[in-house]
Amino acid sequence: MLLFERGDDNNGRAMTHEVLSLIHQEKGKHSYPWTLYASLETHHETGDACVVCSRLHKHGPGWSSGLHSEVFNHSRGVALGANIEMSNDYTGSEEITAIGLNIQAVGGSVPMQHGIQIHDGANHFQTAIHLKGKGTTGVDLPGNFQVGVNLRNNNLRLNEGACVELDGKGKIRLRYKNDRIEFLNGDRCFAHLDVNGPDHAI
Repeated sequence: MLLFERGDDNNGRAMTHEVLSLIHQEKGKHSYPWTLYASLETHHETGDACVVCSRLHKHGPGWSSGLHSEVFNHSRGVALGANIEMSNDYTGSEEITAIGLNIQAVGGSVPMQHGIQIHDGANHFQTAIHLKGKGTTGVDLPGNFQVGVNLRNNNLRLNEGACVELDGKGKIRLRYKNDRIEFLNGDRCFAHLDVNGPDHAI
């Protein structure tokens, strides 16, 4: 085991206080530069495994972060603040839960504000959350919220032919298709509105 400890009591000019600093510069064109690498192989059945543990006890009002990543992109290609790559080859019958990112509210007596926050600074994201994939559900809300999705001043948009499902089984649906707003029971359209028709009360 290797342990570094340091304590500071600085009340002068604010400055960084690192216990360990790693500075790495790679100028090669063909390389996989990894400044810090940690690997764990475990077969434990009790306890918790963790490759990297970050723990923060915040006692003052200053900005603090358990993990902090800064990316300054100056070239083409992909730049990621954090990258998580998951794989699963378990074929057994027991229950398994593989999660790419897990955020838990585990302590304290006062609610926290946001589980995930994405906001603009000096620049902005063209798309705040982008889901590229396929599966059963894109976004699932099994929790108990007073408002499931609050769009505030933002629009809800669907492509033509996509449905808004009004029951738990996806049988009663509302969609826009071929200049008609259609009400469906299964595959049967039982009512529609012609979007090119005259303005009239419904």
